[in-house]
Amino acid sequence: ITLICPFFLRVFFMRKYDYTPEEANTVNSMIYLVAAFASPVFGYVVDRTGRNVMWVFGSIAITILAHSLLAFTFISPYYGTIIMGFAYSMLASSLWPLVALIIPEYQLGTAYGICQSVQNLGLAVVSMFAGVIIDRGGYLMLELFFIGWLSSKCAF
Repeated sequence: ITLICPFFLRVFFMRKYDYTPEEANTVNSMIYLVAAFASPVFGYVVDRTGRNVMWVFGSIAITILAHSLLAFTFISPYYGTIIMGFAYSMLASSLWPLVALIIPEYQLGTAYGICQSVQNLGLAVVSMFAGVIIDRGGYLMLELFFIGWLSSKCAF
């Protein structure tokens, strides 16, 4: 969910916060800028704690918080996007290593390829669905969709 948000968030920032396209791009880029620096740190922490599933659930909960800030408050969107960047780092650092923990080494290439394919299929389908949600209900409905989707992941 975090990966597809930046495309939709740019226009969301322009509409909700009356940002120029340049300002919206700057806010939008915070997710990846934070992730670039936070990912190695979270990777180190996940390696030291070994609690990957806990970190995955934590990242989902933090992403719910970030989307809630963007959807229901008018505080600066920098807070939501920076929090989302940390959550994205936490997820990537804890989720991808799980593949190596459960798949035999001789099948890792295939397993990572399948994971990447499923992720890309999900990004494509959810992006199309998000466009329909925006057209029919607006950006608040899209944020509610993301929050609902993430909440369903925490329930499992």
